[in-house]
Amino acid sequence: MVRYFSIFFIIIFFVQAVPAESRENKKKSPKHITSSGNYFVKKEEKNFSLLMEARRFGRGEVIYLRLTPKDKKWINESYKVSWLGKDVILTKRENSMIAFLPISPDTPAGAMTLEIVSKIFFVKRGQKQYQIILEPTKFQVIKKNQQIKVDEKFVTKELPKEVLDFIQECKNAKELAFSKSSQLQFQKNFKNPLESIYITSKFYVRRDYNNKQGRPHGGVDFRGKTGTPVYAIQDGTVVLAQKTYYEGNFTIIDHGNKIFSFYMHQDEIKVKVGEQVKQGQQIGTVGTTGMSTGPHLHLGAKINGVLVDPLSLIALQSISESN
Repeated sequence: MVRYFSIFFIIIFFVQAVPAESRENKKKSPKHITSSGNYFVKKEEKNFSLLMEARRFGRGEVIYLRLTPKDKKWINESYKVSWLGKDVILTKRENSMIAFLPISPDTPAGAMTLEIVSKIFFVKRGQKQYQIILEPTKFQVIKKNQQIKVDEKFVTKELPKEVLDFIQECKNAKELAFSKSSQLQFQKNFKNPLESIYITSKFYVRRDYNNKQGRPHGGVDFRGKTGTPVYAIQDGTVVLAQKTYYEGNFTIIDHGNKIFSFYMHQDEIKVKVGEQVKQGQQIGTVGTTGMSTGPHLHLGAKINGVLVDPLSLIALQSISESN
């Protein structure tokens, strides 16, 4: 059983979003932290219980959601959940429904809204909204005197037509891969992609390349020697495995419910498109292909079209419990 420890210096507010004249009294729900370092919010409603787990409730993070009806026969009823205005893909797991809620690194400050629509849960109104306060997040900014030097071909627009055509082909292949849709393919917690973990660049770091401002870093970089085995962080299906211009040898794995992990700059790719892979299976090796300054693995994650810190997925501890 997971043990919860109260912390007194941070409070998360769950409020019912209804007209002011009929609004219920706001109830403060304390956020709890476990020995793993993650935060949990539990709420007991009349007809269901709600669990939310996250490494933190901030930009670029992932929230794991579990809804458990009080009556087991209700698990087959129709439910709709939306998060920040977008529909959420729910998966039935035993006597609960689970989902993964992404928080964009560009989410504006303020409250985030979770809406649950159910005539079973909310007989009178048919729906209820919860607001979660977004915690402050400051992503690292690399100073100009610490800019990264890369081959000029990666930062200039003056390229031969055949190179520009290849870049467009790579873009089309990536878009096609991320458009894939499948049912949830895993039941366990995520794991690290390398046996030895040493992070060299965090998620959404802002930095310059050759005196030109680059995009925020869309993943996490892990140090590794060329040839070091790279492992799948979760069960899934390979939807892209090829050489690309910027990412080098690039692999994308579909884990279902629009959850993807991707692996860049590999020396070798050891899987093929369409292949079913298991968590911990070797899918490639560390390298320095594409827009890279040295051997490393760039690990990324995308949920429902939103880039998130892959470490926030790996940090989740409640996925296996739902089994």
